[in-house]
Amino acid sequence: METVWRKTIYSLSYMAKLRLFANLREIAGIARIEIPEETVGAVIGAANERFGPDFERGVRTSRVWVNGEEAHLADAVGESDEVVLLPPVSGGSRPTAISSVDLLGFVPIAVIAVALLANLQSQEIWAAFLVAAAATWALDLNTAFVARGKVMAPLAVATSAAAGALSAHMLGGAGYGLSVGLAVAIVLGWAIAIPSYRDVEVFSPTLLIALLAGLASASLVLSRSSFSPDDRAVDVFLAAVIIAGLLGGLVARLPALPFLDPFTATALAAVLVSVGAAAFWDLDVVGYLLVGLGIAVSLIAGTGLSSMLRIGSVSLTERAPGLLASMDGIVLAAAIYYPLIRLVL
Repeated sequence: METVWRKTIYSLSYMAKLRLFANLREIAGIARIEIPEETVGAVIGAANERFGPDFERGVRTSRVWVNGEEAHLADAVGESDEVVLLPPVSGGSRPTAISSVDLLGFVPIAVIAVALLANLQSQEIWAAFLVAAAATWALDLNTAFVARGKVMAPLAVATSAAAGALSAHMLGGAGYGLSVGLAVAIVLGWAIAIPSYRDVEVFSPTLLIALLAGLASASLVLSRSSFSPDDRAVDVFLAAVIIAGLLGGLVARLPALPFLDPFTATALAAVLVSVGAAAFWDLDVVGYLLVGLGIAVSLIAGTGLSSMLRIGSVSLTERAPGLLASMDGIVLAAAIYYPLIRLVL
């Protein structure tokens, strides 16, 4: 009896919590579970046995954190520890039936479709779309933060995007610069109102994301206004970032190709599409060559930004988690687009 009691106490002392996201949560049917094991590897192994081969395939492509820090399989865990499994984007395994997670995989395509439709509408509808897209992007980023045990303020980001779009619409070029001050004021206000947002590890990334959202919204509003040097500027931008993103993503999923990697494919597509669109619409080809180079650099830099925000370290070889991770580079490119075209065209 005493031996059984000791074993029970031993098991309870290693009752770590396992938290699941995206398709792993869908396959398992639960978001959290407690597993009596003493290492990260043992916790994951027990979950694999319990939830089956589809779950195990998803785990192979997932990132592992313990209490918000990247973990190794040999790391010890105890009762107060939380092991988190977060698959890249929404994939890693293929359930036998179509689920809500499968449908979420079409979110980036839906954003592209809505962007193209919104660009055909009035300036007010275009601005509203930009704010909605920024808010959706912020919520997707927040999911990655939560998975790592971190905190950010997605509502502050959405508010900064709305403030940037409004200031650009009302004040023109001056509104672009004002969007920086508005984002800082909004994030500071959130920190004053909510004590948990005052920590530098929360305030700093929230401010960075809010600045990008505010500048991107202001930039794309101005690029479609009378302040733009070219009334086709947004059309060129959308064509470049959409085709470059799709081609880069396609190359990343293909077997290794000689002389072509996702970064090269993305950069070349951004430049060539910018030049091709300029030639098609009879615009300044040389100017858009330089604009395309700026977009290409921003999209590549966005890969590092994406891993920094979503993983916590800069990595150019791993796909960052999140349904809208591909938007990170696009937001960065959008943020610099208006000053870029004003400088070059």
